[in-house]
Amino acid sequence: MTKESADDEALIATLQEASHHAKTGDWQSCLALCRDILDQVPEIISANYLAGIASIRLGKQDDAIAFLRASIEQYESDDNKLSMLCDLLVGSDRADEALPYLERLLALAPGPDVLNRLGAIHADAGRIGEAIIRFRQSLEAQPEDNIASAGLYPLLRVTCEWSDELDQLSQNIDQLNEAALQRSDTAPEPPFDNVHRVDVPQVNYRVARSWSTQLQESVAGALATKDVHSAVTAHRKIRIGYLSGDLHDHAIGHLMRGVFRTHDRETFEIRAYSHAPDRPSSYREDIRRACDAFIDIREISNTAAANLIQADEIDILVDLMGYTRNNRLGICAMRPAPVQVTYLGFPGTTGSDFFDYTIVDELVAPPETSKYFGETLVYLPHAYQSNDNTQENPQNHKNLYIDILNNFEFIFCSFNNPIKIDQRFFEIWLKLLKSVPNSCLWLLQNNPRAVENLTRFAAQSGVSPKRLVFAEMLPRAEHLARMACADLGLDTHFYNGHTTTSDALWAGLPVVAMQGRHFASRVSASLLTAAGVPELVTQSPDQYAELALHLATHPDELSGIRSKIKRNRGNCALFDTVSITRDLESAYAEMWLRLSRGEAASTIKVASLD
Repeated sequence: MTKESADDEALIATLQEASHHAKTGDWQSCLALCRDILDQVPEIISANYLAGIASIRLGKQDDAIAFLRASIEQYESDDNKLSMLCDLLVGSDRADEALPYLERLLALAPGPDVLNRLGAIHADAGRIGEAIIRFRQSLEAQPEDNIASAGLYPLLRVTCEWSDELDQLSQNIDQLNEAALQRSDTAPEPPFDNVHRVDVPQVNYRVARSWSTQLQESVAGALATKDVHSAVTAHRKIRIGYLSGDLHDHAIGHLMRGVFRTHDRETFEIRAYSHAPDRPSSYREDIRRACDAFIDIREISNTAAANLIQADEIDILVDLMGYTRNNRLGICAMRPAPVQVTYLGFPGTTGSDFFDYTIVDELVAPPETSKYFGETLVYLPHAYQSNDNTQENPQNHKNLYIDILNNFEFIFCSFNNPIKIDQRFFEIWLKLLKSVPNSCLWLLQNNPRAVENLTRFAAQSGVSPKRLVFAEMLPRAEHLARMACADLGLDTHFYNGHTTTSDALWAGLPVVAMQGRHFASRVSASLLTAAGVPELVTQSPDQYAELALHLATHPDELSGIRSKIKRNRGNCALFDTVSITRDLESAYAEMWLRLSRGEAASTIKVASLD
């Protein structure tokens, strides 16, 4: 026997032993033997593949990616390996690295599944055009029972591409959701997309519930949960942990900065668990300074983060994201804190059992809707939304916007994301332009396709595209300043302006809104009421159109409302940062008191300090 053949036989024997360990679930031994083999012969396909599988089972994502890549480069026609590698890359926030492998997979196994995965990656990266192409290709290949409908619909909404196709997609999604829910599966439509599309609280709850159930099942047993009654700690202060990826120059950072600064530090210890991108800003720095501890958890796993929160003996964990982009609800699903709360970021229920409470007010969540929440409701006495009354003081910097101000006598304004604009209300806006001479509509320029579609729709409706003015994204101070230059804000219907509406009110801009049927469509009503101008809230599209036209054609009345908003800014509930913080603290204290007594979560109504 030659040395080479003896070596080959030894490698084969080692590989067989590694395979045996894999079959018995001893992945540590399996991986160690595979590494021994690859140290000698790095190109052995089966050893790389087995090492990849072992690494997956051991939670070593980066190692698994490296081994599977090596395996694929040696034998690229294996669609299973390609699919597995793509899933790993996407799950590791390296989705763009998956694109070339998905393209190879598409060549090997063309079909809707691969096209949908490609569409999702492009959409997540903001490549809207590419995403639309892939989802449409998927639907062409399989028109029925295709989750591409759920991927394509929000893209057409954000680009304002209104057509019969959009209506058909919505019907498809309804059918897909219902079929999945009937099977007790996860709805294909994400909860955040669902509240943009469906204004029925019961439907929103069922969709969210399916997602939270799947999430809870995926982390079962990942964290050794302490008995909640023994978790009532001996430390004097109540430890509040805020969990968010938005504690920077972001809407949530804007709204919460004042709360962090104003918290009663004699009674509460404040910790932030941030997974925000590394984007230095005054907001991030101000929040960091206001905390007893600011912990960056970007680079650690959900399990590690949950263990850290538990080790820190957080009494009340407050998630500020819900189902919004880049959330880490998986941490909360492990139950690292004895009391868990969801607040502010997501306008609706998470549908979950792992949150005890959600913080609302009676306008956004009337008591009769409580049955459509997985959480117990905590009612604040005024608007649920926090605000920072030390934010930039908007000035009417007309010199910055001289062109628009010189060219038009009246400026309607809506700086909401285009995904919130629906055809029915845009038609109302165009009728307003027709009824108010030399007026314009000032909109946010979010993506070029939306600009193109809105201007085309206006032209087809008999309104000159020149009367649509598109605003670039600006730093916050300049953004607030330009809002002060507009004459009348026009709220979106299905998903209201949230921070956008409170920003407008801070800038002194009146906003006409319509109160809808679900949380997301009732926020502006809450904010306007708390700002002392409930007269700007309407109950139907016709009332909305009538009020907007009336105010645009009665300048003295509009001026009076504008003056009222400016006067109220210093003393209204919406911008009373101290009061909203004390209301939150009262809620936290009551939650903690009930836990310490061994009581189950039940509805909390915080009394007004007035």
